[in-house]
Amino acid sequence: MQEYIDPIFSEYGMTVYTYDGIEALRRENIKRMKQGKRIYELVPQKGFQENVLLSDADIKIVGGKRGGGKTWVGLFEALPYIFNPDVNMYGFRKLEDDVARGIWKSSKQVFKGFGTSNESTFEWKFLGGKGATMKMEHLQDPKKISDRFRGVEMAYIVIEELAEHTRDNMNTLFELLSSNRSTSGVKPKCICTCNPVGKSNKLRYFLDWYIDPDTDRVIPERSGHLRYFYRFGQDVSEIAWGDTPEEVYEHPNVKGKVDALCASTGQSYRDFVTSLVFIDGDFKDNVILHVSDSKYMSRISARGGESTTNDIEGIWRDVDSGQCMLSMEDMEAFFANTERRDGFMRASADVALTGDFFVIFAFDGHHIFDMEAWRGAMSESVIPFIEAFLKKNGVRKENFTYDANGLGLWLSSSTAFKRSVPFNNKSTASDTRLWNNLKSECAEKFVKSIKQKEFSIADGLLQRTFTDKKGYSFTLRDRLMEERRALKRKENTEGGRFEIIGKPQMKLEIGHSPDFIESLFMVIHLYEHVHSVIRRGFERWSS
Repeated sequence: MQEYIDPIFSEYGMTVYTYDGIEALRRENIKRMKQGKRIYELVPQKGFQENVLLSDADIKIVGGKRGGGKTWVGLFEALPYIFNPDVNMYGFRKLEDDVARGIWKSSKQVFKGFGTSNESTFEWKFLGGKGATMKMEHLQDPKKISDRFRGVEMAYIVIEELAEHTRDNMNTLFELLSSNRSTSGVKPKCICTCNPVGKSNKLRYFLDWYIDPDTDRVIPERSGHLRYFYRFGQDVSEIAWGDTPEEVYEHPNVKGKVDALCASTGQSYRDFVTSLVFIDGDFKDNVILHVSDSKYMSRISARGGESTTNDIEGIWRDVDSGQCMLSMEDMEAFFANTERRDGFMRASADVALTGDFFVIFAFDGHHIFDMEAWRGAMSESVIPFIEAFLKKNGVRKENFTYDANGLGLWLSSSTAFKRSVPFNNKSTASDTRLWNNLKSECAEKFVKSIKQKEFSIADGLLQRTFTDKKGYSFTLRDRLMEERRALKRKENTEGGRFEIIGKPQMKLEIGHSPDFIESLFMVIHLYEHVHSVIRRGFERWSS
């Protein structure tokens, strides 16, 4: 690489490589990847990654499409700081389980050889302990962030998947920014990665200037454009934006507040204005990934569903459809509803013993207060588990219903649940003039109950996390919000009766089996049923 050292800088005793030298290193990396060899030269790729490093904004939000190499560049930009022993750096992910398989795993590709890692604490110590440190942590409970990091100096912050933290507000970002300071002689930096989200997420509003309102795609000319802001209130709408610090300062909601701050601190108004840039990532720029994992995009697209399309194409739009029976607003109201208890305990389960989820919910009246879900359960463990779940939650077996189709037939043959209520999707509805089958009846009645705010759910349950067979983590809240899209009316049904779309179409709509939402609406026929009475479409049960 001697031939690529810039002679002008050499005259001043500095070793600076020319751009031709950088391009040579990139070509060498591609060559080694094609040969199946390890890459030793850490060089940002041309395009997206290079653009991220060239920006000098206080906050960089990068991403917008899958496969752009956003996490790598977020970690790479920390390398100039590792030589300073006074620098503390932090990497964050929303959920604790995602730290290990997300940002921590990615950090090994960047930091290996520069320091020692501690797997138990997710911490890097650079240059044999003589350099900076970087610690990876979760932000699972936003209410504790202020207490956890009060007084902590974070010269460098990486927040992976920022949209996980901004569903309801931008507080997590701004709480961490209050610790993004440095007395170690380096400029504080904060870099956040993200995938596209719609207007149900506050991040979409925060980045609104960059996004075309008609297409919900990033405006190419605005990607990488530096913006300035001052937050004069708590909501994302209470932010003054401008192309210059002066423009922000002159905003009617800013000038008076900032003047008062300047008077009390002796600082300039510029010290209170923050710079931000959003840079749109693109898979086409990530040549290394093309070579190292040619099937990456096919695996991402195999997830299916509209949300996957948004991730790949960079569409900042909520996944919704006019055909959905439940809107996002309906679900948000359900999640926030006051408890609907009456002391009568019930339970319902969607049975699966292979790749899909086995899901069981417990109800006190119309309040959902407990649940469990898992994949790949061994058949011999299911019966004792269900019995323990029912006993723990005070549910009599005759007040328990389960999906009796497919693998559920195995439970029907068990004497342990002979008093329980099998749920047969294709059973006759209570009124065949209105519904085509039992499943359609319960689905529509469940939707109406949600819209009429008859159900409630414990907030602690909504925060529970699970991992699907592809290794993606999700909360119950996110899953229910997603699976509501599987509740759609089948078109052109015989006699105009209501019929829910079939399971194959449901899977196409959301990319997987709607195990969680189906387990919920199955409970409806327990409410409909009367003790010791047989009704058409329902099995007999007793108290």
